[in-house]
Amino acid sequence: MAATGENDQIDGSDSREDGLQVLRRAAAALDEIATAPGRLRLVDLGTNLGLAKSTARRLLVALVDVGFAAVEDGGRYRLGDRLLGLASADGANLAALFRPVIERVAAATEETVDLSVLRGKQMWFIDQIESAHRLRAVSAVGERFPLHVTANGRAALQLLDDATASVSEVAYDRDEHTAGISAAGIATRLSSGHIVAISVPAPSERFRAHESVIVSALREAAADPAWIS
Repeated sequence: MAATGENDQIDGSDSREDGLQVLRRAAAALDEIATAPGRLRLVDLGTNLGLAKSTARRLLVALVDVGFAAVEDGGRYRLGDRLLGLASADGANLAALFRPVIERVAAATEETVDLSVLRGKQMWFIDQIESAHRLRAVSAVGERFPLHVTANGRAALQLLDDATASVSEVAYDRDEHTAGISAAGIATRLSSGHIVAISVPAPSERFRAHESVIVSALREAAADPAWIS
Protein backbone atom coordinates (compact mmCIF):
# COMPACT_ATOMS: atom_id res chain seq x y z
CA MET A 1 0.00 0.00 0.00
CA ALA A 2 2.86 2.36 0.78
CA ALA A 3 4.33 1.74 -2.67
CA THR A 4 1.01 2.51 -4.30
CA GLY A 5 0.71 5.78 -2.38
CA GLU A 6 4.22 6.75 -3.45
CA ASN A 7 3.42 6.07 -7.09
CA ASP A 8 0.23 8.09 -6.79
CA GLN A 9 2.23 11.00 -5.40
CA ILE A 10 4.74 10.84 -8.22
CA ASP A 11 1.97 10.66 -10.82
CA GLY A 12 0.25 13.65 -9.24
CA SER A 13 3.47 15.64 -9.31
CA ASP A 14 4.00 14.78 -12.96
CA SER A 15 0.44 15.87 -13.76
CA ARG A 16 0.96 19.19 -12.04
CA GLU A 17 4.19 19.76 -13.97
CA ASP A 18 2.43 18.93 -17.24
CA GLY A 19 -0.34 21.35 -16.37
CA LEU A 20 2.13 24.10 -15.55
CA GLN A 21 3.93 23.53 -18.83
CA VAL A 22 0.69 23.91 -20.77
CA LEU A 23 -0.12 27.13 -18.89
CA ARG A 24 3.35 28.53 -19.52
CA ARG A 25 3.07 27.74 -23.22
CA ALA A 26 -0.37 29.32 -23.39
CA ALA A 27 0.87 32.47 -21.63
CA ALA A 28 3.89 32.65 -23.95
CA ALA A 29 1.65 32.25 -27.01
CA LEU A 30 -0.65 35.04 -25.83
CA ASP A 31 2.35 37.29 -25.18
CA GLU A 32 3.55 36.71 -28.74
CA ILE A 33 0.09 37.43 -30.18
CA ALA A 34 -0.23 40.61 -28.09
CA THR A 35 3.16 41.82 -29.34
CA ALA A 36 2.13 41.49 -32.99
CA PRO A 37 -1.70 41.31 -33.11
CA GLY A 38 -3.13 40.13 -36.40
CA ARG A 39 0.32 39.50 -37.88
CA LEU A 40 1.47 36.07 -36.70
CA ARG A 41 0.43 32.78 -38.30
CA LEU A 42 0.57 29.30 -36.83
CA VAL A 43 4.03 28.69 -38.29
CA ASP A 44 5.32 31.98 -36.87
CA LEU A 45 4.04 31.22 -33.38
CA GLY A 46 5.41 27.69 -33.48
CA THR A 47 8.84 29.00 -34.49
CA ASN A 48 8.83 31.80 -31.89
CA LEU A 49 7.83 29.41 -29.12
CA GLY A 50 10.11 26.57 -30.24
CA LEU A 51 7.17 24.18 -30.64
CA ALA A 52 6.45 21.50 -33.19
CA LYS A 53 3.73 22.49 -35.64
CA SER A 54 1.31 19.88 -34.25
CA THR A 55 1.89 21.06 -30.66
CA ALA A 56 1.45 24.70 -31.62
CA ARG A 57 -1.77 23.87 -33.48
CA ARG A 58 -3.27 22.04 -30.48
CA LEU A 59 -2.35 24.92 -28.20
CA LEU A 60 -3.85 27.57 -30.45
CA VAL A 61 -7.01 25.56 -31.11
CA ALA A 62 -7.52 25.38 -27.35
CA LEU A 63 -6.93 29.12 -26.91
CA VAL A 64 -9.42 29.90 -29.68
CA ASP A 65 -11.98 27.47 -28.20
CA VAL A 66 -11.95 29.30 -24.84
CA GLY A 67 -12.03 32.76 -26.45
CA PHE A 68 -8.51 33.80 -25.45
CA ALA A 69 -7.36 33.95 -29.09
CA ALA A 70 -9.07 34.45 -32.43
CA VAL A 71 -8.10 33.77 -36.04
CA GLU A 72 -8.49 36.46 -38.68
CA ASP A 73 -8.66 36.06 -42.45
CA GLY A 74 -5.38 34.66 -43.71
CA GLY A 75 -4.87 32.51 -40.61
CA ARG A 76 -3.31 35.26 -38.50
CA TYR A 77 -3.98 35.39 -34.79
CA ARG A 78 -5.16 38.15 -32.47
CA LEU A 79 -6.25 38.20 -28.85
CA GLY A 80 -9.77 36.89 -28.33
CA ASP A 81 -12.73 38.93 -27.16
CA ARG A 82 -13.02 37.02 -23.90
CA LEU A 83 -9.42 37.79 -22.93
CA LEU A 84 -9.72 41.40 -24.09
CA GLY A 85 -12.81 41.79 -21.92
CA LEU A 86 -10.93 40.54 -18.87
CA ALA A 87 -7.96 42.77 -19.67
CA SER A 88 -10.20 45.81 -20.17
CA ALA A 89 -11.82 45.29 -16.77
CA ASP A 90 -8.40 44.92 -15.16
CA GLY A 91 -7.11 48.03 -16.93
CA ALA A 92 -10.18 50.01 -15.89
CA ASN A 93 -9.62 49.08 -12.23
CA LEU A 94 -5.99 50.18 -12.37
CA ALA A 95 -6.90 53.39 -14.19
CA ALA A 96 -9.46 54.27 -11.53
CA LEU A 97 -6.95 53.55 -8.75
CA PHE A 98 -4.24 55.74 -10.24
CA ARG A 99 -6.37 58.55 -11.68
CA PRO A 100 -5.81 60.89 -8.70
CA VAL A 101 -2.06 60.21 -8.88
CA ILE A 102 -1.70 61.11 -12.56
CA GLU A 103 -3.93 64.14 -12.05
CA ARG A 104 -1.45 65.44 -9.50
CA VAL A 105 1.47 64.80 -11.84
CA ALA A 106 -0.38 66.62 -14.64
CA ALA A 107 -1.06 69.61 -12.38
CA ALA A 108 2.58 69.79 -11.30
CA THR A 109 4.08 69.46 -14.78
CA GLU A 110 1.39 70.94 -17.06
CA GLU A 111 2.29 68.18 -19.50
CA THR A 112 0.63 65.04 -20.82
CA VAL A 113 0.74 62.17 -18.32
CA ASP A 114 0.38 58.52 -19.32
CA LEU A 115 -0.51 55.50 -17.21
CA SER A 116 0.53 52.11 -18.55
CA VAL A 117 0.83 48.52 -17.37
CA LEU A 118 3.24 45.82 -18.48
CA ARG A 119 1.61 43.23 -20.73
CA GLY A 120 3.91 40.60 -22.13
CA LYS A 121 6.74 42.41 -23.93
CA GLN A 122 4.98 45.77 -24.25
CA MET A 123 3.53 48.60 -22.19
CA TRP A 124 -0.25 48.91 -22.56
CA PHE A 125 -1.59 52.46 -22.16
CA ILE A 126 -4.68 52.44 -19.94
CA ASP A 127 -5.18 56.14 -19.10
CA GLN A 128 -3.94 59.57 -20.08
CA ILE A 129 -4.34 63.20 -19.15
CA GLU A 130 -3.58 65.48 -22.08
CA SER A 131 -1.58 68.66 -21.73
CA ALA A 132 -3.33 71.94 -22.48
CA HIS A 133 -0.38 73.08 -24.62
CA ARG A 134 -1.14 73.36 -28.32
CA LEU A 135 2.07 71.45 -29.03
CA ARG A 136 1.88 68.30 -26.93
CA ALA A 137 2.54 64.55 -26.95
CA VAL A 138 -0.52 62.32 -27.17
CA SER A 139 -0.80 58.51 -27.30
CA ALA A 140 -4.16 56.79 -27.63
CA VAL A 141 -5.36 54.76 -24.67
CA GLY A 142 -5.20 51.11 -25.71
CA GLU A 143 -1.96 51.45 -27.65
CA ARG A 144 1.00 49.23 -26.85
CA PHE A 145 4.56 50.55 -26.87
CA PRO A 146 7.86 48.64 -26.87
CA LEU A 147 9.98 48.35 -23.71
CA HIS A 148 13.47 49.25 -24.85
CA VAL A 149 13.00 52.71 -26.40
CA THR A 150 10.30 54.21 -24.18
CA ALA A 151 10.56 55.81 -20.74
CA ASN A 152 7.77 53.72 -19.22
CA GLY A 153 9.14 50.54 -20.79
CA ARG A 154 12.65 51.15 -19.53
CA ALA A 155 11.31 51.85 -16.05
CA ALA A 156 9.43 48.53 -16.15
CA LEU A 157 12.53 46.70 -17.38
CA GLN A 158 14.40 47.79 -14.26
CA LEU A 159 11.87 45.88 -12.17
CA LEU A 160 12.03 42.85 -14.44
CA ASP A 161 15.82 42.83 -14.08
CA ASP A 162 15.57 43.05 -10.27
CA ALA A 163 12.82 40.81 -8.93
CA THR A 164 13.32 42.19 -5.39
CA ALA A 165 12.77 45.85 -6.35
CA SER A 166 9.36 47.44 -5.93
CA VAL A 167 10.09 50.89 -7.39
CA SER A 168 12.28 51.78 -10.38
CA GLU A 169 14.59 54.71 -10.87
CA VAL A 170 13.35 57.39 -13.23
CA ALA A 171 13.95 56.23 -16.81
CA TYR A 172 14.23 58.36 -19.94
CA ASP A 173 13.47 58.37 -23.64
CA ARG A 174 15.26 61.23 -25.39
CA ASP A 175 13.98 61.43 -28.98
CA GLU A 176 14.33 57.66 -29.36
CA HIS A 177 10.80 56.32 -29.74
CA THR A 178 9.47 59.41 -31.54
CA ALA A 179 11.67 62.14 -33.01
CA GLY A 180 11.08 65.47 -31.27
CA ILE A 181 9.48 63.89 -28.19
CA SER A 182 11.26 63.10 -24.93
CA ALA A 183 9.84 61.50 -21.81
CA ALA A 184 10.58 60.42 -18.26
CA GLY A 185 8.85 57.55 -16.47
CA ILE A 186 8.81 55.61 -13.25
CA ALA A 187 7.38 52.16 -12.53
CA THR A 188 6.32 50.19 -9.49
CA ARG A 189 5.45 46.56 -8.88
CA LEU A 190 2.12 46.34 -7.07
CA SER A 191 1.27 43.72 -4.47
CA SER A 192 -1.00 42.19 -7.11
CA GLY A 193 2.05 41.56 -9.30
CA HIS A 194 1.20 44.23 -11.88
CA ILE A 195 4.04 46.48 -13.04
CA VAL A 196 2.50 49.91 -13.56
CA ALA A 197 4.26 52.96 -14.97
CA ILE A 198 3.57 56.69 -15.04
CA SER A 199 5.33 58.66 -17.75
CA VAL A 200 5.44 62.28 -18.86
CA PRO A 201 6.16 62.87 -22.58
CA ALA A 202 6.67 66.36 -24.01
CA PRO A 203 8.22 68.09 -27.00
CA SER A 204 11.95 67.68 -26.45
CA GLU A 205 12.83 71.36 -26.14
CA ARG A 206 10.16 71.91 -23.47
CA PHE A 207 11.08 68.64 -21.76
CA ARG A 208 14.69 69.74 -21.37
CA ALA A 209 13.64 73.11 -19.99
CA HIS A 210 11.36 71.55 -17.35
CA GLU A 211 13.05 68.19 -16.76
CA SER A 212 13.72 68.81 -13.06
CA VAL A 213 10.04 69.62 -12.44
CA ILE A 214 8.92 66.50 -14.31
CA VAL A 215 11.33 64.23 -12.45
CA SER A 216 10.34 65.71 -9.10
CA ALA A 217 6.64 65.13 -9.84
CA LEU A 218 7.30 61.51 -10.83
CA ARG A 219 9.26 60.84 -7.66
CA GLU A 220 6.47 62.28 -5.56
CA ALA A 221 4.00 60.08 -7.43
CA ALA A 222 6.11 57.00 -6.65
CA ALA A 223 5.59 57.67 -2.93
CA ASP A 224 1.79 57.73 -3.27
CA PRO A 225 -0.14 55.07 -1.26
CA ALA A 226 -1.85 53.90 -4.47
CA TRP A 227 1.34 52.07 -5.41
CA ILE A 228 1.07 49.69 -2.45
CA SER A 229 -2.52 48.68 -3.14
